[in-house]
Amino acid sequence: MSRGGAQQGEIADLITDPGSALCELGSGPGVLAAVLAERHPHLRLHLVDPSPVMRSQAARRCGGAIDSGRVSISDGTAESLPLPDRSCDTVVAVNSVLMWPDLTSSLTEILRVLKPEGILVLSWHSPTAPSSASRRLALTVYQIAEITEALEAGFGDVERRDLVHSVAWVARRHA
Repeated sequence: MSRGGAQQGEIADLITDPGSALCELGSGPGVLAAVLAERHPHLRLHLVDPSPVMRSQAARRCGGAIDSGRVSISDGTAESLPLPDRSCDTVVAVNSVLMWPDLTSSLTEILRVLKPEGILVLSWHSPTAPSSASRRLALTVYQIAEITEALEAGFGDVERRDLVHSVAWVARRHA
């Protein structure tokens, strides 16, 4: 899971103004978090992952940022985020949406922790990615439509982007 630096980089490029607090949902080994911590030195990152192994790897990768108080790592899932209401300017989830037991409940929980006008960046492997492994994991047109429809039902502004390594959505919470 620590591979995919190019994919993480293109997602980081979508997050030009993360605000002051960002939650990475399904943070895995902390690859994206390390990139974001470097690019945005004043950003407070909350990493959430249900796997103790992934949380441990993220802790090693982000050790300096943890020591400085900029990164925290918690156990949690898309349906149960360990964060207060309206506490995040940005939520990002890379390659985890298909693991969420209930898309609608998970998006409701994400909306709970997003501040008004907050941003969700959601992505999954692209069907045209250079990696054959990523292409095999790509979403079907039906899954893309289901995710898009669910996002449009809960968010004010939804934009889908077809990137090199990812299909990504950038969605803004209503005020």
